[in-house]
Amino acid sequence: MYSFAILFLVSFFGTLYVLPHTIRKLTESNQVAKDMYKVNTPNVPTNAGMVLLFTSFISLSTLPFFNRIMGLFLDSNQGIMDLNESNFAFLLVVSVYALYGLIDDLVDIGRKLKVVLPIAFGFPLISFVNANTIWIPIFGNFDLMDTFYSDILWNDLFRIIVIPVYIMVVSNLVNMHSGYNGLQSGLSIIIILTLLIKSNIDGKIEGVLPASSFIGSFLAFWLFNKYPSKVFEGNVGSLLFGSIIGSIIVLQEYWWFGFFILLPHTFNFILWLIWLYLMRKDPDKYLQADGNHKKFATLRSDGTIKVPNKLTLKWIPNYYFRLNEKQSVIICYFVSFFFCLSGVIIFY
Repeated sequence: MYSFAILFLVSFFGTLYVLPHTIRKLTESNQVAKDMYKVNTPNVPTNAGMVLLFTSFISLSTLPFFNRIMGLFLDSNQGIMDLNESNFAFLLVVSVYALYGLIDDLVDIGRKLKVVLPIAFGFPLISFVNANTIWIPIFGNFDLMDTFYSDILWNDLFRIIVIPVYIMVVSNLVNMHSGYNGLQSGLSIIIILTLLIKSNIDGKIEGVLPASSFIGSFLAFWLFNKYPSKVFEGNVGSLLFGSIIGSIIVLQEYWWFGFFILLPHTFNFILWLIWLYLMRKDPDKYLQADGNHKKFATLRSDGTIKVPNKLTLKWIPNYYFRLNEKQSVIICYFVSFFFCLSGVIIFY
């Protein structure tokens, strides 16, 4: 576990060190976004997600050096790990997702490309995941080593289709369940820590070694991103969070465990589908005068949030109770923590 500790500490303190400077520079370069749930909607620096990727990579690049130093003082190399091929494939996937998020922030990629293009980003993991069976509800265990057609196995189709789509779906689920200070970063930390705990219980945590570096940078970032937020992650951060979660699930083959702990995010997506339907069925009620949907709630004089409906998960607590942004985020944390803890127990 020494390597995990090294990655975490270097990334955590490195991010703590660079973020104040980053916040200042982002503000000076007008890389800002409005904080919609504060009085006067102040501008907050955004797109800090690329800095998280950078500090995490700095931590990972120093790992061989620190490993050799540790080896000089330890009687054995137990607990010292170097990056393997699957780790590098994992890093390639999350890097492409993060770069894609940055490009989207800068040039606004069209809707069609946003749906199709990310499917290709998960292909590097195909060579490192070789599921033999998968449990399907009602049908039970399905043998993926059976022949689909000629020399093509079900396993081949599974790897080519399910793996990239799974990562893409998870990335979008994480991206959609956001909007409050510290919500997305906090939930991502809870889920990634849960996946690492599950991996450690199953004795295969070395397969996701880079995740400890990302957890370090995310925790440091959360200290600046929590209410009241001093910096936002931007699309680059959103897709970075989601791709890491999706990649860990795929590499560890936690198909149903991952689905379970992401049930709140899935429920949020279902609410969004219902919202789309209602906007078409009753546009006068669910659309604004300009034809756009009501993307943001409003702030009451006492600081509580008044939401237009209960068709997104983060709005449900505000719909029934007079809560401020911080209280709503804590409730969302608790909901995800409940499913994560339950998942570890159920899938033990």
